[in-house]
Amino acid sequence: MQSSELNIDNYNLEESKTDSNQNSSKMNFLKYIPPVLILSLAIAGFANGNFYNSAHFRNYSPNEIKGKEIKNAGKFNILSSEDLSGGIKDTVYTEKENWLELVIDEQILYQHWRNGHTEKYAISSGNKYADAEALESRPGLFAIFVKTEHHQSSQFNAANMYHFMPFNQGIGFHSIDGTAYYSNLGVRPSSHGCIRMRHADAKKLFKDSPLGTLVLARKGYSARAVAFAPEGFQNEREYTKDEYKKMLASNLYNILNGKYYVEERDKFIIDPKAIPVSGVYTSYDVKIPEKQIVPRSFIAFFEKKDKVKVTYGREILHDGHSDELIKLVSLDEEVNDAGTKEKLPVTSTDEMVKKYFHNPIGILPYFGPKK
Repeated sequence: MQSSELNIDNYNLEESKTDSNQNSSKMNFLKYIPPVLILSLAIAGFANGNFYNSAHFRNYSPNEIKGKEIKNAGKFNILSSEDLSGGIKDTVYTEKENWLELVIDEQILYQHWRNGHTEKYAISSGNKYADAEALESRPGLFAIFVKTEHHQSSQFNAANMYHFMPFNQGIGFHSIDGTAYYSNLGVRPSSHGCIRMRHADAKKLFKDSPLGTLVLARKGYSARAVAFAPEGFQNEREYTKDEYKKMLASNLYNILNGKYYVEERDKFIIDPKAIPVSGVYTSYDVKIPEKQIVPRSFIAFFEKKDKVKVTYGREILHDGHSDELIKLVSLDEEVNDAGTKEKLPVTSTDEMVKKYFHNPIGILPYFGPKK
């Protein structure tokens, strides 16, 4: 009897343990339910939030700049000033098949072709120490405005100049009698102002370069560059000479003040007839800042304001029906890379044209014919 009771007690004990384990398992299972529910709700909310945000930014995200170079298109571009400042120049476009780059400090002329080919010619430019009336060759953006196969100098004892193409008043490309001067080509300045070349090179250049061919003469730095207009590109309309001056001046002014990406930029094919014989200023003495102002996007947030409505002496929280638009706007201030106000201010369009279009060093002194 005692043994039977012991067995029953053992059975009851085992049954109690089993019930306890089952209850413990149930409790363990139940304790995971709240976190799972919370996680599910969070995921659902995140998904809904993402959907709302993406729709919201598609509707309200604007272009990053006013111009046409960069578009946001509803996406966020993370840009730094370094990303936007490498190697930019004020580009002037030509519709010709080639243009000429005269590098005075290298004594080299480069002929750039639309197909990507570049030809190189040794030259000898003006040496201002040759005599009292000699001139050094000057930087600027020019265009060939006259072509004559044989010209006799009115200043230097009727000297023969073959395949003469002036671009800066009386200074131009040509060859002269003999070949003794060849030793200076590509080595040092030796002329009275013009650009001397070998006979064969001057003849070929004469053939290849129609009137209006652009000449970018530089001595060291130049903030302007020349490029070929894209195939099929046409100006929006026919511009006047004054309009070309204003556009060239404005484009250079903005890039020198770090506003290349934040101001409207005119893109056009230059009419060579708008380039004076004194040339166009190329900012040989003022460099483009290392950092341009970064284009900024703005993000718009909608916040529904709670309002308190007083009714019968009681304050009742009232949900307003109108949404208030709160904008967090990052404005582009007129600053340069040093963080100061623009360093090259102008007060009028005429002043801008005078400073950023006219090329004062291209206006050369006149020397009458020698007797």
